[in-house]
Amino acid sequence: MTTADKLNGMQSDFPEDDDRETSRGALTRQDIALAIHRRIEGVSRREAKRIVDCVIDEMVSTLVSGESLKLHDFGSFLVREKEERSGRNPRTGAPVPIEARRVVVFKASPNMKATVNGEPPAPRDKAPEKRRPSRKNETIVARQKSDAIALGDTLAE
Repeated sequence: MTTADKLNGMQSDFPEDDDRETSRGALTRQDIALAIHRRIEGVSRREAKRIVDCVIDEMVSTLVSGESLKLHDFGSFLVREKEERSGRNPRTGAPVPIEARRVVVFKASPNMKATVNGEPPAPRDKAPEKRRPSRKNETIVARQKSDAIALGDTLAE
């Protein structure tokens, strides 16, 4: 059962998926690994856990390096730099410096937003038309050819 199916109240094709404890209020690594184990024949629980850990490790290392992480039809994780600023202690009202830091921000895709709100995802566009190469590339190639011809003329003299 997909998250969208759960949000829409649909029943799972995998009855054991409905056994997941939802009282915790969060989908955990263990839940993901168990879903992989149950849905992909021949994948043991241990292998499923390794797969989940590997994917999460790759995601974390991408964000640590400062790159954005984009998951189609899910959303994007972005690393933002926050500058040092002055804050206040809520109890005493005393000024407290807040150090500069990097934060991870998640931006849901339009299809994820639609699914969460119970709406159908936006239809996909047709395959994009093939674009004609830009003239800039043609100019570079023409220059390279003319340079090569000029170089050939110079060598011939």
